[in-house]
Amino acid sequence: MTPFADPATRDRILDTAGRLFYARGIRGVGLAEIIAAAGCGKNVLYRYFPGKDELVRAYLERFAERLGPEMDAAVAGLERAPAAALVAVARHVADQVAAPDFRGCPFRNYLREMRDLSGSSGRLALAEVRRLRDRVDALVAELGTDDPEVLAERIWLVLEGAYASAPYGDREKAASTAVGLVQDLLTAA
Repeated sequence: MTPFADPATRDRILDTAGRLFYARGIRGVGLAEIIAAAGCGKNVLYRYFPGKDELVRAYLERFAERLGPEMDAAVAGLERAPAAALVAVARHVADQVAAPDFRGCPFRNYLREMRDLSGSSGRLALAEVRRLRDRVDALVAELGTDDPEVLAERIWLVLEGAYASAPYGDREKAASTAVGLVQDLLTAA
């Protein structure tokens, strides 16, 4: 950071951009709108974020920094109970989806909207989605079922379905149904 850098200003710009990106999508928000909403000048924004790509990356990184510890907390104490940990993962996803202000997972939103896996933001978004998949795969592997790949894929599709169904219909019902389906899959395994 330059000698004139102020972390509070950077945070204010990032807060503003994050709120706008999450509400309207990355393509739907221009830098001029972010500058006006954050109450900063163009040069100030560019001091912290040389371009929109860097701002988008910082937005996704900030979400990743929060999501990892939240998911860790959701499964804390369940290290020796993989089935319970899988249900806890499903409940965590369900809680996100059922929240009244939920507008989709920022990583999935980015991948759906931008369809760019080659840039740093695309690689980050995909890595974060894969991190959850890896967690599901590892927990299912600990169960010792006959066909862990099939069970992991089914649980994954339930979780992805919960994320995808959020904009439609009754979120709370979809969220509780997703948790119930994961429990049913585990019972059947």
